[in-house]
Amino acid sequence: LEETRAEVAAALQQRADDLQQREQQLSSRFARFHEFLEYPVNDLHTGLTADNLEQLGVQDRAVRQLLEQEAERVYEKIRNNGYVADGRVHLESIRDEALQLIRRVAQIYRPDSENPLLEVSLEQLARAASRIWLHLLVLLEQLPLNVQTYSLGTLYTWVRRAVIGYGVYQKASPWLKYASRGLYAGRLLATASPLSLGAMWAASELGRRGAAKLVDSTIDRQAVGLLQQLITVIGVEAAGIYGTGFRQRDPAWILGTELIELIAAFPPTGDSLRFGLQKVTSLPLLSEYDRIYLYRCLANHRSAGLQLAQPSLLSREQREVIAGELEKFFGSHIHGGSEQTLATWRTGVEERLSLRLKLQQATVVVADRTALLLAAAQSLVGFLQLQPDLTDEQWRQTLSGLQIVRQLADDQRGRLLEMRPAADAAIPEPPPLDPAADLVDLYLQDLACCAAAGAEPAEELEQLAIEAAGWFRRSPADMHGWLDQAWKIRLRWECSDPRQVDVLEAGVARLFFRYRQSGEKLVFCYGGLQQVAGDSLQPLPGAWLLGLAHGSGRRRVVAATVDGSAILWQAEAPLRISRISGVFLDDARLSGGAAAAGLQISGSLRGGRYSTWFGPLLAWQ
Repeated sequence: LEETRAEVAAALQQRADDLQQREQQLSSRFARFHEFLEYPVNDLHTGLTADNLEQLGVQDRAVRQLLEQEAERVYEKIRNNGYVADGRVHLESIRDEALQLIRRVAQIYRPDSENPLLEVSLEQLARAASRIWLHLLVLLEQLPLNVQTYSLGTLYTWVRRAVIGYGVYQKASPWLKYASRGLYAGRLLATASPLSLGAMWAASELGRRGAAKLVDSTIDRQAVGLLQQLITVIGVEAAGIYGTGFRQRDPAWILGTELIELIAAFPPTGDSLRFGLQKVTSLPLLSEYDRIYLYRCLANHRSAGLQLAQPSLLSREQREVIAGELEKFFGSHIHGGSEQTLATWRTGVEERLSLRLKLQQATVVVADRTALLLAAAQSLVGFLQLQPDLTDEQWRQTLSGLQIVRQLADDQRGRLLEMRPAADAAIPEPPPLDPAADLVDLYLQDLACCAAAGAEPAEELEQLAIEAAGWFRRSPADMHGWLDQAWKIRLRWECSDPRQVDVLEAGVARLFFRYRQSGEKLVFCYGGLQQVAGDSLQPLPGAWLLGLAHGSGRRRVVAATVDGSAILWQAEAPLRISRISGVFLDDARLSGGAAAAGLQISGSLRGGRYSTWFGPLLAWQ
């Protein structure tokens, strides 16, 4: 009885542990689900009239003015040590002023509400609090000297010292947003702490001031910037609750979405992606979830989808700043694209901003077909160089057979084939082709031929080709199809009857090059395989039997799956084949291979009688 009780108790304890582990997994997944809900995937302005949007624009400007006034008031109060009572920081006063700020923001959007805090759901409060703490952690992590480890009293003393050092508010105001403007970009460029960025800035000024004083000044600027950000993050979350969509009307967000729209509209290049990443990183966005969302759009080369609903939501000065940033980025980092692509993007931006863009088209050349062909061919040359085992003759033969190269002028094609790049050449980039151009599919088909030019499949190169297709807005299925076609083209030269290549299913040609040995050719290929396990048959979906013959007379069969990584069955001729009679069709069973289990091949109505369908196989017994 005691043993039974102990066994039951152990089983129940194990079940309890499993349930607890499952609960933890579900909680973690639920938390990630709530994080996804923070991403700005829905346009919160849908259904609003022009008058509603006009009113929101006026209210947003009032909120920004209120936050500026509050920053000045808090700054002066800290300078006068107004938050200290009896030798300690009066946290209750800070809490009450934060609540009062929330009420004042709420009254801007809901002037008739007597107590707006009671009109907010617990879910809204919880989400707003979560965003505030996340933003606060990001702000503190940017700062030097391990400020995030300070107590509230020490942090207050640190900020107050910086405030006293700058004196009156007007002197410090240019640096109030210092923490939100440059630190992200500095960390991306220097791959170091924000203090390193401050030190770099200080080093550039050593000729005018002392180094120690400059470092102190840099740290003080960050402290003053933190003050503004603490006030802003509280006001912004209040505005997000009461003024629905406030984050989507922020000038920094609008600039970010328009920048993503610009990059997505034109052919991607390393230059546009690199500087686009830096620009998004440096934007003073109101939520870090917004930044992550823009990163994902940039990585996927697609539009953010959430743009300015009406020009009047931003002031003309703000829209002019956004237009100027887009003009500079366009002139410096956007290359290629057709006239139609340029016109479509420009029309959309000008309508949303209600401004005419001044584009420097002299620096952004929309290339003609000849130049694009040459750029695509040079990219293919660089990609083919990633096949280091090709001889010079194989390299020239593969390159000269590409569709893009055949369309080049004779002199350009000759120069291209004369000189093979060095083995350590830089990794090639896709050419500046418009995704809608007819040359894109030709380029990607040639890219697939380059990926299939080696003695055996190279998964790394095939994955690189799939990613290149993604940049040009082609699906992985499209590239898989082109890769399969490339392997079939090569297989025609490596089989006894080229006509059988036309009826092979996807992946079989690649399977041959994966398992063949040097000098072997494909003689036959059978699908419909089953593994013999005693008296039963186990289907092998996606498996194929390849008959491989060498010039020396050696013959062998190999069975493997298209997606697998190991050989299922293999044997050398002469083969042991037995006929398995069926009601309508007879199957062929192979035995005596490397594996103990046999292999059975299904007959075919399309292939004719047993002797006809299995003729090539029976010749090897």
